[in-house]
Order: sequence, then C-alpha cells, then structure tokens
Amino acid sequence: MRYVSLKEATAGMVLANELYDSYGRTLIGANHKLTDSYIEKLQKYGFWGVYISDELSEGIEVESVISPQLKARGMESVRACNIDECKKVARQIVEEILDSGKVSLDLADLRSYDDYTYAHSVNVGVICGVIGMGMCMSEQDMIHLVTAALLHDLGKLFIPSEILNKPERLTPEEYAVMKTHAEKSYDLIRERWDISAKVKTAVLFHHENVDGSGYPNGIDGSSQTLFTKILHVADVYDALVSKRPYKNPYSPYEASEYLMGVCGSMFDGQVVDALLRFVPLYPKGTTVRLSNGRTGIIYENAGIHNLRPILRMMDGTMMDMTDSGCLNLSLAPADDFYEEIETAEKSRHEMLELI
Repeated sequence: MRYVSLKEATAGMVLANELYDSYGRTLIGANHKLTDSYIEKLQKYGFWGVYISDELSEGIEVESVISPQLKARGMESVRACNIDECKKVARQIVEEILDSGKVSLDLADLRSYDDYTYAHSVNVGVICGVIGMGMCMSEQDMIHLVTAALLHDLGKLFIPSEILNKPERLTPEEYAVMKTHAEKSYDLIRERWDISAKVKTAVLFHHENVDGSGYPNGIDGSSQTLFTKILHVADVYDALVSKRPYKNPYSPYEASEYLMGVCGSMFDGQVVDALLRFVPLYPKGTTVRLSNGRTGIIYENAGIHNLRPILRMMDGTMMDMTDSGCLNLSLAPADDFYEEIETAEKSRHEMLELI
C-alpha cells in the first residue's frame, strides 16, 4: 500500500483500507475502486489523501497504532465532553499500544477538516503513548499521560467557533480568548477526585514553554512536570503535521526540524529526542523525491533507516539510502501540498495562535 494525495488520485485506484467520517462511520470500504465521484466527495469532506494498493506498493504494509474503531470512540468521547469515557478510552489506547509492541507512528493521517478538534486529541494521545512507551514509563503512567492528552483541549469546545476556526491571524482580543482554553479544560476536571494530579497539571500547563514564555502562568521548564513537557511536544507536533483550512501541513521531517530548532525555548530536548526516535521522518508508503530527480516510495524506515530509508523506485528496483553510493543523495517529500518550512516559518507565530 502507498499514500497518494487526492490531487494525484485517479479513478480505478483501489483503496487499501477503509475511510471513516468523524463519527466512525465507514465512508468507503477497503478494496473498493475509486471513482471520480468518490474522489470529489472525499475532497468535499476535507480529506487530502488516501492509501491505495497496487503492484508498485506490493509488500508495503502500514498499520495504525490503534484500531480505527477505538479512534472513532475516542473522538466521540471528546466531542461529547464525556470525561469518564475519555478515561476508559485512554486505558484502551495504552493497552493496544502495549499489545502491539509498537513504538513507531507510521500511518499518514487521514483526517478531514471537520473532525480536527476531536481527532487531534486522540492523535496527541497516541503520540504521548508512543513517547511514554519509548521512555519506559509504567503502564499506569502511560494511562495518566494519554488521559491528559484526551482531556487537554476540551476547553476548546467552549471557545466561539468564529475564533476557533478563524482562517487568519487572531486579533489580540481573540487570542486572549483562545488562550483560556487550557484553563477551561482544567476547570472541567479540577474537582474530580478520580483524576490524577499529574493529569490535571499537564492539562493546565500544556502550552507552557520551557523558557517561561508560555501560558497561562509563564512557568519555565524547572517547574514543569514530565507529563506537561511530553503533552506540549505531542500537541504542537500533531498540529504542525495537520492540514487545516488556513494552512497546509508540515511533512513529518519538516515538523521535526521545527521542533529541534526551538528546543530549549519552547520544548524540552529529551522529550523531542524521544519523539524523533519513535516517529519516522518519512512514513512508510509515502513518496519522496531524491536530489537526482528520481522518486521512490518508502519501503522500510526503522532503526538506522529512519534518516536513510529503503526505497522502492518507480521502476520497481530497490534503493538503500545507507549504501555508500547513495550517501551523496538527499531526499524530500514529493507531495507539494506539504508546507515548505522556510515559507511556513514566516507565519508560524500566527499559526501557533490557532493550535
């Protein structure tokens, strides 16, 4: 299977897996052939890519860290602001991560615009779970961490939609309203005796930067918990790689470059390092362009191949980027819907106000 943007999708391509709406309902089943009508409807839903199966991608298997059914259940619990259900979903997310033994996020995201707020919280939960597993956290701590992720943006449900979904830079007054979402999220759980203080603290302070420039209290890294630091990194990473009406996504590679660039000011370096160890810079099944003009599909990206993956070229041959003859070649995402980091950097402050 391989990932193609809907701009490049054509009628007759065969879907590799199901596509779901924000309520977990199947839109198109696996193994169905795309039609022009399907492609048009998916674009209207806000999807920007799909996984297809073809001869070129034979043998490339990409599996979600958690099941689509659990992801849909998590989205619904966030949408309904059901804190008890969020706690149950968090436990199941951790169970599925531990059962699979995976410490790698390989699946390109297939969110539509309209489910961003809900899917974002679940995605951040999965990223936190993977980081927690990679940092050898106990199962109970992983559950607390994922719970914080599912709850961290509940306060956004009480932010006016014209501010939450505004497609351009917020005014100072609007930004002040947006920044209240962390405290609103905390207020929903502050009196809950059955929620750990670790969870409450991470929810309240997930927008605090390690240099003390964040909000709501402007605390620096020395006063932040590990949960807070992990949630902050996971939250921003997922926002960067997400497509929104007002921005194209960063590629995982570009998002990682950004995170590394602001270590010590926004983020804790050890947490960013953990993320980079377990989130492939080039997800399996995605297309990349080499500096010599050739293109290929990511076939393997684990371990030493995270930075220098194994590719299946468009003529069917294989290329190992760790081979000495390939070391002079660089690679970059081939899809032009990714935001160029040089361009995106100019407006990153405006974009971060909308996270």
